[in-house]
Amino acid sequence: MKKQRILLLLLGLVVFGAARGECRGVREQQAPVQELIIGEQFDLGSFDPLQGMLDDTQILVYNGLVEIDTDFKQTPGLAEYWEMSGDGRIWTFKLRQGVRFHDGTPWNARAALVNLEGRLKGYPGTAHVERYETPDDYTLIFHLSKPSPTLTSDLSRTLMSMVSPNAINSDGSLKAAVGTGPYTLASWKGDVEYAFEANKDFWGGRPNLQKITFKVITDAQSRALALETGEIDMMSGYQSLTAIKRLKDKPRFQLIMKTQNTSAALFYNLQRPPLDSLPVRRAIGLSIDFTTLIGSLLPGLAAPPQGFFSPAYGELNNPRITMNTYDLAAAQALLEQDGWAPGADGIREKAGTPLRFSLTYRVNNTEDALLAPAIQDYLKAAGIDLTLNGVEGGAFGTIEDTKDYDVILSGQSFIPTDDTTFNYANGYWHSGSYYKIYTSPELDALIDTLQVTTDPAKRVELNWQIQESIMAQCPTQIVYHRNSIRLAKANIRNFAISSGCWHINRLLKDAVIGPVPR
Repeated sequence: MKKQRILLLLLGLVVFGAARGECRGVREQQAPVQELIIGEQFDLGSFDPLQGMLDDTQILVYNGLVEIDTDFKQTPGLAEYWEMSGDGRIWTFKLRQGVRFHDGTPWNARAALVNLEGRLKGYPGTAHVERYETPDDYTLIFHLSKPSPTLTSDLSRTLMSMVSPNAINSDGSLKAAVGTGPYTLASWKGDVEYAFEANKDFWGGRPNLQKITFKVITDAQSRALALETGEIDMMSGYQSLTAIKRLKDKPRFQLIMKTQNTSAALFYNLQRPPLDSLPVRRAIGLSIDFTTLIGSLLPGLAAPPQGFFSPAYGELNNPRITMNTYDLAAAQALLEQDGWAPGADGIREKAGTPLRFSLTYRVNNTEDALLAPAIQDYLKAAGIDLTLNGVEGGAFGTIEDTKDYDVILSGQSFIPTDDTTFNYANGYWHSGSYYKIYTSPELDALIDTLQVTTDPAKRVELNWQIQESIMAQCPTQIVYHRNSIRLAKANIRNFAISSGCWHINRLLKDAVIGPVPR
């Protein structure tokens, strides 16, 4: 009888334990999946960072040797630390150990060389490499043909991401998106949506969000509506400031924002009259009250111009340069001295020719479309007749590339990292740059010196000299400094946005979806 009671007791414990396990299993199954849905303006484009993959998403899948943190500073990626020789020609990287690509391939010096000597050859970071040295599996040494103080900045560009050797075709193209990042690409429906799933073995710790889905919603107002109706949890702030302005103060939403590394700017075509006149170019900036303009049209969403670059560049900005001085009387005096007298209709004239030129801007960029008429009004008060030329994105790119404009309102590009050298040398201000807005032999010499100078203090001073040399001719005017922006539901927690415009999603892995506030 005693044995029977013991057997019955044991059986009861087994049944109770099984029931508890079953209930626990039910609770686990019912736990909400941490999935975030984001409304994005652009399609993924590709799963190859070199072949058009959307910059914002690359950082979810891939890592580089060096990366940019949320404050726009260099931080270790797949290299734990590095050092430069005194002459700037030898760089030694100690690689992170215990890391595997999504397909299980180990990360080591051999995997790095497959990328650097193959698909990344000739790109920033490899252009001046004479040879690589790998003393062991986790040491990588760059031997360069000339001093390269910007090497780590060049390597931090998202296009320099490391890909699994087993995912690379013989021609350098990719078979699949296989990196070492916190997420894997789970699905992609072109121009509709693309989704990422958490990499539970991520070397930086398992991500909180199990899935991130991006829905392609090209129109900013439509993205805002999708957020209002609950179709998405978060929306991109790119070219969406007017839509965000409408929703940002509603209690159901939160604005996540940080000063970005890029700025909107006016670029002048110095080959076209009357923009070939320095007094006219100077008068344009003095005629516009940027503090009032940005404060009224984009309140709290963008900053009036403070320097040649965004404040994210810190000491590289020359404090002696002012980009935000409004002085209508000084502007009018400059125009008078240059021979532009007031006409009968208020527009200034010189030798019977009215002071007239056009402003080209993206008509589908809601911020630029809002700012252009306001700039027109400010210039009219100075006696300048500004005609507006709003064009679609494709046509805008062609006009910008061919310099078929008088003045153009565009983004300040060619600054993908924490260093400004690429902007000067490759973007706008060197005789070998892409746009060549303004160049001179003296400016070339300063930029060439900056490219090989290793002393940090001297590099800062060279930056200041370059900016002063440029602005002595006033070929550009910063309009506003952009912010990295996400508008999200109020229950999204722990997401710190990054300053870098290509690194906005860097810390999405840390985000948590909490209960909906009542």
